[in-house]
Amino acid sequence: METSDIITLILGIASTITACGTILLSFRYNKLVQGQVEMQIRERITNARIRYEDLIINHKDALNDELIKFVYESTKEEFLNAYDEACQKYLDKKVDKERFKKSYFTEIQSIVKNENFKPKYDTQSTPYKATVKVYNEWFDLEK
Repeated sequence: METSDIITLILGIASTITACGTILLSFRYNKLVQGQVEMQIRERITNARIRYEDLIINHKDALNDELIKFVYESTKEEFLNAYDEACQKYLDKKVDKERFKKSYFTEIQSIVKNENFKPKYDTQSTPYKATVKVYNEWFDLEK
């Protein structure tokens, strides 16, 4: 074996090791980003839930007032949008699907079945298509 062949072999092995290291680092980075997305989802949902619940608790007697009613509907939309965006991330595989299902299984079911939100999900023109799609994926018994 000539010296140039040995050098070529060594460079090939070094390139392979470097490529494997790069792939491993890329995989770890993607998991880190995925974890950050999952934390942002939880934070957004938690904040929307707190705002929605606070409004109901603090103004339950004034829900007939037009301004309060407008704010109530706005917080309800933000609350449902937070779940829909989370479901979009799930469908786009931007989060760990198994962990997402464990975390949100009960929550998704309860909001879609909740009498206050049911009209938002029972229409063909629902703006919350991702939530409905995830709900159907998890709970459609005819699949």
